Amino acid sequence: MRGLYVKDIHLLVKQKLFFLATIFLTVMNSYNLESLAIVPALMLFFFVTVIFTTVSYDEMNHGFTFLFTLPISRKKYVAQKYSLALVGSIVALLLSVAIVLIMTTIQGKLIDLENFSFTLISLFIAGSFYISLMMPIHFKFGEEKKRMIMIIVMGVIFFFAFLGRSMIERLGINLNAIFQRISNIPILLTLTIGFIAALAVCIISYSLSLRIIGKKEL
Repeated sequence: MRGLYVKDIHLLVKQKLFFLATIFLTVMNSYNLESLAIVPALMLFFFVTVIFTTVSYDEMNHGFTFLFTLPISRKKYVAQKYSLALVGSIVALLLSVAIVLIMTTIQGKLIDLENFSFTLISLFIAGSFYISLMMPIHFKFGEEKKRMIMIIVMGVIFFFAFLGRSMIERLGINLNAIFQRISNIPILLTLTIGFIAALAVCIISYSLSLRIIGKKEL
């Protein structure tokens, strides 16, 4: 598995200009932002999205045929992609912390460490859900078809969000009261539930990805 990490790191290094551009744009956009959550959210999204492209590179020119003739099982390959994406999300969050600290120091602002820490952990959980959703799509459809699938997925999400809002209004449900009850739940309990849910979804996603890769023709 070490060889897979070396290979992917070399692929990611070739995209260093994109990473630098992402960091630069994040710094520029964060300068006048009131919400610090935007910085780690952008960094995490861009970093993980770039990591997904390593799957596309592997598949190009019958790359899977070569990879799986090596002493690398499909199970190890899939596990490595998930671990790389999770490590990449942690790196993105750590970089965003450095950016936020530098920007707030320059501006002479103070950070609410408790709220910012909660934001970082929440974003890591959200990033895990994003990885769990996107990884099987990348394995199944590749880069080109993936874009169309994502458009459809986003369309379905917006449709059901609009439909759900209409249903809530018709049923007279008080969303503010629901959000107030949620906010009263202890933070530690909320994060624990989030981690358990993310882990469960990740296991399901991994199993699905493993099945997809297992059926791929070399």
